[in-house]
Amino acid sequence: MSDEQQLGALVERAYAALAFEPGGEPDWQQFNSVFHPAAVLALRIFPDDRDISVLGLAAYAKAQMRNGLREEGYSETPGRRGVDIVGDVALVRQDFTMNFANAPTVQAVDLFSCVRVGRAWTVISVLSDMRRGADRT
Repeated sequence: MSDEQQLGALVERAYAALAFEPGGEPDWQQFNSVFHPAAVLALRIFPDDRDISVLGLAAYAKAQMRNGLREEGYSETPGRRGVDIVGDVALVRQDFTMNFANAPTVQAVDLFSCVRVGRAWTVISVLSDMRRGADRT
C-alpha cells in the first residue's frame, strides 16, 4: 500500500470511529488509535460554536458529546482529499460533511498533520473549520 493510501485509510478510520446511532457514542478507542497520544485538535465542534477550541483527545471526546448528540446520533462523510508528503511528514486536506440527525448537513474541512513513527503513519494534529458563505465550494 502506498503512503498516500495508508494516509487515506488512517483518516477514514477516524471518520468511521465518530459515527454512531442514537443512544450510542463514537468508538473512542478506534478514534484515539489514529492519533499520537499528545495530539491536539483545533476546531469548531458544532456549527453554532463562536470560537475555535484547542483540545487534546480526552477533552475533544467530552466536548463532542454535548448538545444532546448522544440521543440523536452523528456521522461524518469524507469527500475530496488531497495529500502532500515530504519525507516522513504529511498534510492531508480532507473535505467532509457533518451529518446531524435533526439539523442540516454542514460542509467542513480537516487538515491532518501526520508523521511516520517507525513504519506507521499517525496524526499529530487536526486543524478544522466549517465552510461558511463565500468560503463554500
